[in-house]
Amino acid sequence: MAETYYLPVAPHNCGGLVLPAASAHLAANLTNLCILETVRRHYLDEYQGIVTGTPAVVDGALALPSGPGLGVDLNPAVLARPDAVVEKTEA
Repeated sequence: MAETYYLPVAPHNCGGLVLPAASAHLAANLTNLCILETVRRHYLDEYQGIVTGTPAVVDGALALPSGPGLGVDLNPAVLARPDAVVEKTEA
């Protein structure tokens, strides 16, 4: 709707793990993007090492991750950590 009325949008990205990659892909496709808010502390500090392919910020721009899908995957080593809790559900 915002694009229809030539209004700028500023998506809010305040999460970790997969959200920065999804937000980067969204922002790259918005013709009326003003700015993409992001909290790098979440994915460069608090969640570091949980996913592979964390988007890099270069000169204030969030680069699109490479690879299929969103470009991020769960790091298999996370499941081997002593503090990891793995729960399985029955379908």
